[in-house]
Amino acid sequence: MLYSTLALASLAAYASAHGIVSEVWIGGKWYNGANYGSTNDDSPVRGFPSDGSYVPYYNVNTDDIVCGTNGHGSVPVTATINAGDQVSLRWKGDRGPTGDYWGHYEGSVMDYLMRCDGDCTDFQTSYGNARVYKIWEAGLDTSQARPDQGFWPSRPSGNGLWAMDDMSRNYASWHTVTIPATTAPGQYMLRHELLALQSASDLDGTAETPIGGPQYYPACIQLNVVNDSGNVVYPPETPVRSIYSTQDAIVNIYTPGPDGITSFDIPGPAVVDTASKKRAARRNDRHTRRQSFGKTH
Repeated sequence: MLYSTLALASLAAYASAHGIVSEVWIGGKWYNGANYGSTNDDSPVRGFPSDGSYVPYYNVNTDDIVCGTNGHGSVPVTATINAGDQVSLRWKGDRGPTGDYWGHYEGSVMDYLMRCDGDCTDFQTSYGNARVYKIWEAGLDTSQARPDQGFWPSRPSGNGLWAMDDMSRNYASWHTVTIPATTAPGQYMLRHELLALQSASDLDGTAETPIGGPQYYPACIQLNVVNDSGNVVYPPETPVRSIYSTQDAIVNIYTPGPDGITSFDIPGPAVVDTASKKRAARRNDRHTRRQSFGKTH
């Protein structure tokens, strides 16, 4: 497939621009993150490859997609957080004004919860029953204008603002997600993920990006969720090795010109409804009353 000169320049610039989750704030407490190729004893963040690389599209149904290619082993820390509190994490890369921002900007950001069914330090990515539900996602926001080049080597393609670009450009490579207030108590993996699309349509790769296709960057953070409210919701879950297909996200973001792609369907299951039981009951009651209105009694 032929790319424009701009597209090829973008691919070359970002061929080595991978990264790791280097630090996290969980329930207001700071924790160390991971290193390239190793973990830290004071961190709840599972490991990353030495090159900060990704899971290729053809491996989305393997154990690697669970927590990444180097996230199979546990870490000593499981961080405690109250349901309803936030997790903030920072992606460290090799771009941006300080040279340590996440390096890709065209792609989506997703967050899942995955029950450890016990202690997360015992959780193995080879477990066949690992299941997830999605709690947050963002892709191409077409209500926003296409950004200028800014501090990136080239201007992002796409008619709007990409979630990955928003994370780096506007939040200094930080991402924040709220653990739903109705999450059942227990230990979970926060399965956070970036999906980079700069080479998504070239499955055979290029000289700059030998392994082509969509690039998945999963990161697992071990959490102990506390919820004493008694108000919990158990959303439907999906086997983690089945959330994606090898055909997902194979798109050319550089067409149609001159600005590129005009919409993007984020892969994976939909974000679950984590509304409280009381709110759900009120919704059902309103629905029943609407159905009953005007009937002859």
